[in-house]
Amino acid sequence: MEVYILLNTRLAPHETLDLHELLAAKTLSISKSAAMTSFVNDPELKSIMQAEMQTCSKHAQDIQSLLNQAI
Repeated sequence: MEVYILLNTRLAPHETLDLHELLAAKTLSISKSAAMTSFVNDPELKSIMQAEMQTCSKHAQDIQSLLNQAI
């Protein structure tokens, strides 16, 4: 996921809401994966889940950054 930040760009209210919903979904995904990882015995699956958590975390940071800059 690539985030392009446009300087001095305001988000429409529905765009802000969409980003908040996406941020909540990413946060929930991280929490669920973290909880489920402890139950996984397969090393390959555990590795995939950990990589997904890192990716979701990066995306959540990008979304939060975008929201902060749009204020």
